[in-house]
Amino acid sequence: MPTTESGSESYLFRLLFKLKVYEASGNFFQSLVSQIFEFAIPGFQRIAPWGSQGDGGNDGWVRSSGHYFQVYGPLNNTQINPVKEIRKAKQDFHKLLGHWPSIRHYSFVLNDRFEGIPAPVPLALTEIKNTHNLDSAQAIGAGDLAIFFADLDYDKKCMITGNIPFGQSDFLDTRAVGELLTYLADKPSRRLGFLQQTPPEFKQKIHFNGLSESVADTLKTANYQVAYVDDFLKTRGAALQQSIGEEIHEMYKDSKEIIPDSEAEAADLRFIWLMKKLIPENIKHHVHSEKAYELAAVTILSKYFETCDIYEYPDSPYPS
Repeated sequence: MPTTESGSESYLFRLLFKLKVYEASGNFFQSLVSQIFEFAIPGFQRIAPWGSQGDGGNDGWVRSSGHYFQVYGPLNNTQINPVKEIRKAKQDFHKLLGHWPSIRHYSFVLNDRFEGIPAPVPLALTEIKNTHNLDSAQAIGAGDLAIFFADLDYDKKCMITGNIPFGQSDFLDTRAVGELLTYLADKPSRRLGFLQQTPPEFKQKIHFNGLSESVADTLKTANYQVAYVDDFLKTRGAALQQSIGEEIHEMYKDSKEIIPDSEAEAADLRFIWLMKKLIPENIKHHVHSEKAYELAAVTILSKYFETCDIYEYPDSPYPS
């Protein structure tokens, strides 16, 4: 029986999916789309390139209904270019005409990174529909993919995004922050922060940056464990402290490149991205280890949120 999800879990799944879309381009985006459609559209089959013909313009289809899909994921940080998208949609459709039979429906899937499909694109697809007497020709954007994803059951969502974070080994991590992460993850217990109060400046910064209540509560709870980070830093010297701060700050700058300010949930998405980025890849396949590392990562982010290495400080005229 599929696992049901709470409202907060649905929210976190939505953030994780958005991150997948923001990070995906080219073949990675095509693979993400195929995985969603295999779960969401009965009879969908992905098509792999073969021989000199490649895939013949067909990235996936539903054979019984003559529905063909073409997927286009522009590179990260590439501006949406309607002229280029229209040309791509038309070229791919004409490839289909030359290699695949009985085209009744045509869907052009574009990674618009939640900005919306430019109006000239669906107009061009309407022209294709009318010229070739199709039953439908449509554009599918990131928002449409999010709707497909939202309708999947819990287990299928996990297969696409991985397990949701904030639930309660040995590896080689050459980053400076990796030593701190391992130190925290290996702690057998956590100090209780009953007597510790969240500083007013911390709360003010949460509000200023527009973090949701869910992420804010996670940060505040983790802040009770920051003493462990302080214990570690006191014994490691100034050079490592500086290296860790610089690594965290560079990660935050990278998150701002990937997730645009125009995204309504940018602050939360950057937080989830940072947490996932801190965890080494080989830990992510071990559920129990990953949970320990997630808690350690959130504690580190709470520390460097407090020290203003990540996110914006209300009184600072300079961007982080």
